[in-house]
Amino acid sequence: MWRRTVLRRAGGRLPPPPPPHLSSTCLVSFLRANGVAAKAPTAALHRAHRHAVAETNSRSIYANLAAEEALLRGLCLDADQCLLLLYVNDPCVVVGRNQNIFQEVALRRAAADGVAVARRASGGGAVYHDTGNLCFSFLTHRSRYAPEKTIQLVRLGLCVSCGIAPSRLTTTGRHDLFLDGRKITGSAMRVQRDIAYHHCTLLVNTPHASLGRYLHPDGEYTAFKTSSVGSVRSPVTTLAEAGCIGEGGGRPATMAALKTEMVDFFLVAGARVLDAAAAQWDAEVTELRTLVAAERGQHGGGGGSSGASPSLLLDVAGAVAADAAFVEGEGRRAPGGDAVTLGEAVRRTSSRDWAYAMPPFTSTVCVHSSDFQCVLQAFPAWGDVVQLSSITAAELMRELQRCVFDQEEEDTDEATAAAAAGAEVGAALYVHTTVESRRITAVAVTRTPTPPPCAPSVWVERYLCALLVGHRCDAAVEGIESGGDAAALAHGLALEAGQRCPDLPDLARDTALLLTARALLCIWRDKNVFDVAP
Repeated sequence: MWRRTVLRRAGGRLPPPPPPHLSSTCLVSFLRANGVAAKAPTAALHRAHRHAVAETNSRSIYANLAAEEALLRGLCLDADQCLLLLYVNDPCVVVGRNQNIFQEVALRRAAADGVAVARRASGGGAVYHDTGNLCFSFLTHRSRYAPEKTIQLVRLGLCVSCGIAPSRLTTTGRHDLFLDGRKITGSAMRVQRDIAYHHCTLLVNTPHASLGRYLHPDGEYTAFKTSSVGSVRSPVTTLAEAGCIGEGGGRPATMAALKTEMVDFFLVAGARVLDAAAAQWDAEVTELRTLVAAERGQHGGGGGSSGASPSLLLDVAGAVAADAAFVEGEGRRAPGGDAVTLGEAVRRTSSRDWAYAMPPFTSTVCVHSSDFQCVLQAFPAWGDVVQLSSITAAELMRELQRCVFDQEEEDTDEATAAAAAGAEVGAALYVHTTVESRRITAVAVTRTPTPPPCAPSVWVERYLCALLVGHRCDAAVEGIESGGDAAALAHGLALEAGQRCPDLPDLARDTALLLTARALLCIWRDKNVFDVAP
């Protein structure tokens, strides 16, 4: 039964078997042992151990984000302690806490390829993860929070492990890491109460083609307004592409070998790096390499230095499958409104509501008369409507295009602005949609991309407002995109269109108007990527 539950929640696959050098432990037991100030001598983070390393047994981005949250809420760390959490995810795109998924992610391509889209609780930009990407999370006491130092653990660890010259690895003010001018590590941080984490990615051998495949919008926007933080795009590379891992030359040959090297470096030299002044870091690379080699020779690897605990494998997959409760650290209360169990955390972070938990935004898409014609003619019912109307297909198309795109206010400021901009008056409409917390709060329809002040509304705007405002942007419109009272919708369309309504027999008119509304919604939804939720 446990295996079937894990399969369901981990996307149809069992967690990978524990590496032979790691001792496995229950996540909840680990938190209980290390969530108090007075820890037992057997605890991984007993005060005798400044540093410890843990690795998750899950490949699910949602489970691993829940594990980070559990550690942030449950650990009790001394001021000089640091826990390094390692994990690897199946293919996914992860956006920052306040980023806009429509602006950052090729949502349709990700869905088609089975690539998960997740929102983390920390800031930073959008990143792509897969099994060629190693994730680090450095958890420290708030007083020791220093991402400019913890990024040096990755940088100098690579210098020692892979033999990379320090001059080739540079950091930025955002604590990203560049190799030969190309990005290999992106960072994000979070501070909560007396604990903090700095987590980052490391591109080891991810296929280069995958890195840019999902990190761009699918939508056809003419404008997009949001207060969300946009990602800073940079050229990227991987350790494999740069020749820093692989067979021969004393370099790690695989991800597993690199992971072992980086763990050894952290446990042996981590305290020295974190305690050192910035000016000492590069000067000490040779000495650090000698120190790690000597310690490995004495203890056979695995971080046998004094004051370091062995690495642990945290059973995150089991904790999620069992829907284990979060453990709050000594003296802490559960944050109001947060998940109570790890299963709930996974369900929440994988939900559409969490994906849409971003600042309000307004998108603008163009509905051109040529788009309208193509979509209408592609509907199977188009031929039936032509037959009912008793006019030719070309005549019916002209009637419907006139109904939608020709407006009375041709001598208004908006028409003048369109002409001055070289736009073809009446050839297109621009639909401006404001979305907040997944719900549409406003719709405006204009004939120019940037409407003049007090532009008069058009009937299409009034009708779209009636259909969409107050509803989820990914919900099907009843009567047009799903079951509902189509007759009432057709009657409303006829009233709004007024004299522009095509002069057709009642049945033909109502059917043609419903197809018109369906075509407008289809174009609006397709260009916005507001796909209907399953």
